[in-house]
Amino acid sequence: MSKKGNKKKGGDDGEREEEEKVMVLEHKCRALQTRLVEEQERGDKAKSAENEIRARVMEMENDLKKEKDKLFCIVSDMTRQYKQMQEELLKQITDLRSTDVEKEEIIKNKEQYIQDMVKDYEYRLKKKDDEISELKRKIEEMSAEFARMLKDTLDKMQERIQLAQWDNDTDPQIMKKIKDIAGMQTHQQN
Repeated sequence: MSKKGNKKKGGDDGEREEEEKVMVLEHKCRALQTRLVEEQERGDKAKSAENEIRARVMEMENDLKKEKDKLFCIVSDMTRQYKQMQEELLKQITDLRSTDVEKEEIIKNKEQYIQDMVKDYEYRLKKKDDEISELKRKIEEMSAEFARMLKDTLDKMQERIQLAQWDNDTDPQIMKKIKDIAGMQTHQQN
């Protein structure tokens, strides 16, 4: 009995140990379950945060794509405007250069016209000077011829007066008047 009793006592201890082990294991199991629940909650939170971050990343990528598209549109528009302005400026430059060439040609033509007019004026002036010189020469010839004619006329008149034997009182006065007239005409022509 005593062995039996010992066995019972020992058996109680074993059972107790077993019960304690079970309790410890149950306690560990509950602790592990609690920890599992906490880890699952943490994992769910992490997954939720990850999903939120992914959603934000996707949203940011979409925003970035929209901004890139917007930037591309702006750059394209600015490039188009730049090229258009460049073409307009090149056209203006070309137009101004052609206008400049035309104006230079007009100026050359005007200068040539002025030179031609000056040459023509100088030619006509020289021609008029030559005409004036020729007319002066003719006037001098005619004056000399007229003076010769007057002298011849005077000489003939003197001969006739001497032939007619005029009165001595009247003769010197007439001769003086004729000489005065002849002298005045010769003086006026010079």
